[in-house]
Amino acid sequence: MPLTLAKETMDMNWKDTAASGSSQILLEGDMIVPDSKPDLQELLRCQGNVKIREKRVTDDRISFSGDLEISVLYRAKNGERPLYAMQASLPLEDFLHIDGLEKDMETSLDAVPEHLDCQIINDRKIGVKAVLGVTATGERQNHTEILSGISGEGIESLQGILRMEQNTAPLKDRFTVKEEITLPSAKPEIADVLWQTIDLIEQDIRAMDGKVMVRGNLRICMLYCDTEGNLGSFCEKIPFSGYLEGEGIEPKTELTGTLQIEDAKLTPTVDEDGEARQLAVDVAVSAALQGRETVEREILQDAYAPTGIVTLEKETITYPVTVGSGKNQFSLKERIHLAESEKPLLRAEEVWGEVRLSEARTTTDAVEADGVLTVSLLYHCENDETPLCMLERGIPFGQMMELRGVEEGDNAAVQLRLDDLDFQMLSEQEGELRAAVTMEAVVLRDETAEIVKDITPEEEAAPSPMAGAIIYMVQPQDTLWKIAKRYRTTVEDILSINEIENPDLIYPGQKLLIIKMVH
Repeated sequence: MPLTLAKETMDMNWKDTAASGSSQILLEGDMIVPDSKPDLQELLRCQGNVKIREKRVTDDRISFSGDLEISVLYRAKNGERPLYAMQASLPLEDFLHIDGLEKDMETSLDAVPEHLDCQIINDRKIGVKAVLGVTATGERQNHTEILSGISGEGIESLQGILRMEQNTAPLKDRFTVKEEITLPSAKPEIADVLWQTIDLIEQDIRAMDGKVMVRGNLRICMLYCDTEGNLGSFCEKIPFSGYLEGEGIEPKTELTGTLQIEDAKLTPTVDEDGEARQLAVDVAVSAALQGRETVEREILQDAYAPTGIVTLEKETITYPVTVGSGKNQFSLKERIHLAESEKPLLRAEEVWGEVRLSEARTTTDAVEADGVLTVSLLYHCENDETPLCMLERGIPFGQMMELRGVEEGDNAAVQLRLDDLDFQMLSEQEGELRAAVTMEAVVLRDETAEIVKDITPEEEAAPSPMAGAIIYMVQPQDTLWKIAKRYRTTVEDILSINEIENPDLIYPGQKLLIIKMVH
């Protein structure tokens, strides 16, 4: 009798990194001192930030353009103030060749200054050489259609559960934080902003029904000159919170991604007394988040026809699953000793820092991360000729986060964020640096599964002659399904004949009576 099959299909989708590449780019240019600024004498700080304005993806290639924004802090010849600042930008346009990249992939691109060298060429010109590290990845959305079930006369089927993760719609949004800050009464009023840093710290991102809650703090620090030409510094935290609408987001949704500052403006304003003691803050924050949910789907694992022949089309798929995720904050404490060539400390004025990840790896039940904390300290020197000095240090560190279930060889995505930084002077030759760093990790593992994509009944053929009954001794790794399929009978018949109540409780060496189905 020919088989009549009813097939049910299901679409599965997941993302994986299909192509990636990295390169270093050398960028050179000049900064010219504006006419309103005095001549250069000594550079104290030079910092760069890459802004990618546009990217274009074609097969095996990603092109991009943007700017390297550079800020410089310097001492001037015959200047009226102890410090001056200037900004400039160098245009950036280049490409990466990445084998396997396709134009319809979802791509990400990141560029950071790995090395920045600023040198005074003459009184009005600074030469800039920068090495930029550029990395790009392309993710492919995978789809496959599989059989979730089958029914029909004369067909035996084995159902199973496939546990995998599916992506929700990506969430990309932008919000603005606006606030007005008043300087403490002990601080002098603002005449000229020299340097500003704005960081997103203490971030908390949580999935809810149909939306994502985001909250955290903006840490705003400013170095400035007052009306008498003296230096002043100021730091404050501004809390923010809000909701982003997200299609398909549920409380159980795992979220990955980042909040980033797109644009920031600090504008001094006058108070009721006419003094510049207020600061208008306008910060644009972008969110690029991806939701991922664990789903369990019932699928067809195997099938056969005791009285006929069917052909199964199978495929082995590889897909990522989240093993674990976590976040913790840890402290770094380091004694800073001045070298003989460095001028003694009189008073610390401002400290800046940045953390960078060097390497991340997984071990049994843990994620390990190595990084570097780069610190720049502006301080007053015990020297009349050089009243201000700069000290720079790179402090390596390692940190471990416990995550149960993680194994060596799993893929760890780690982010480090500097939440707080403080320097305390201990003597004219020594100080203590303290930092609070947040580490976030998501660990993925590639799983494989054999799935049935289609099943086709063949023309009926007479089976080979075989005995009607046998005594079978159960072997290690045997299941009743495997035994029934091998001898062209059914699991139900084996259970009934051998009076077995629990089909999962068979053991090696057990003897079973098997009645074969024959024409």
